[in-house]
Amino acid sequence: MLNTNFPFYGIAIILSLIVNVIVVIFCAKKYNFTRDELIGALIYENVGIIMGAMVLSYLQSPYVHEGFDLTRVGLTAYGGVIGAIVCLVIFGLQFKKTIGQMLFTFMPSIPIMYAIGKIGCFFAGCCHGIEYNGFGSVVYNYSLAAPANISLFPVQIVETVVFTGIFIYMINRAIKNKFDFKTLGFSFILCGFAKFALDFLRMSHTGQISLNQIISIAFIIIGVWLFFIVNREKSILQAVDK
Repeated sequence: MLNTNFPFYGIAIILSLIVNVIVVIFCAKKYNFTRDELIGALIYENVGIIMGAMVLSYLQSPYVHEGFDLTRVGLTAYGGVIGAIVCLVIFGLQFKKTIGQMLFTFMPSIPIMYAIGKIGCFFAGCCHGIEYNGFGSVVYNYSLAAPANISLFPVQIVETVVFTGIFIYMINRAIKNKFDFKTLGFSFILCGFAKFALDFLRMSHTGQISLNQIISIAFIIIGVWLFFIVNREKSILQAVDK
């Protein structure tokens, strides 16, 4: 039974941002970023993460018809990823960086950021799982987000394990200088499939396809395109990156 009000959620968010910077600095060495470019890109990325996460959360919230007020919502992972990609593309266009340079530098850290964030969710009780009495079940008796005194499936911890595995795959490819659009596409497929499947284990799932699952399908489609088409059509990549 979890019974603590220690602010693990905030700490997890801060830790995820710190880890992101460390991974990005490592990956950036391969793609000729100057220090000023890297600092600027990180600012763009983090603004995109925070704003994207809050905007998508707002659009999914019950307050969407009561006026635009981001102070009343939390953060959503897909919103953060989409916001980051949009801002990174803008940075690349503005400062003459290719799409490959931007994505290969900043995407490997996304799964580990999500994995760390889910630890915060686990302790806060948000994004909690379905009712479950088996091994590893958790009961909250303090959380404002989770129902009290009900055994729940620890879906947040499962997400942490799964996305840590995806991160290990991506960073291993980066270390071996084999991170390309095919790797990025496969990573999109893995992340999309994992999010789609694990969403069924959340109590918030209503039995219908959720918005998160729709976005997951979109990520899988993009991943397939990157894996099978873009990686083979070098002329397309060259045209896009110019």
